[in-house]
Amino acid sequence: MQFKDELRRLREVAQLTQESLAQKAGTSIGNVRNYEQGLRLPSFPIVVKLASALGVTCTAFAGCEDVQGEASEEPEPKKPAPKGKPKK
Repeated sequence: MQFKDELRRLREVAQLTQESLAQKAGTSIGNVRNYEQGLRLPSFPIVVKLASALGVTCTAFAGCEDVQGEASEEPEPKKPAPKGKPKK
């Protein structure tokens, strides 16, 4: 299951409109629409707010294919600056 599908399912179970979910979560209706259409994935703080507004914990989205592993991915290490004189 993808995040967009689970978000919509949970919203419908909670009997909320996109607008009322957006208000409860402190985000815009446009953001909720984008999340449900799969155009964007929310940041973790927004996931927490959406989950709270839906009456669930953020682990409700843990099984979503498009969010699994994101937290465990490590950013690429920074390359060291080249040694020597800087070019003018």
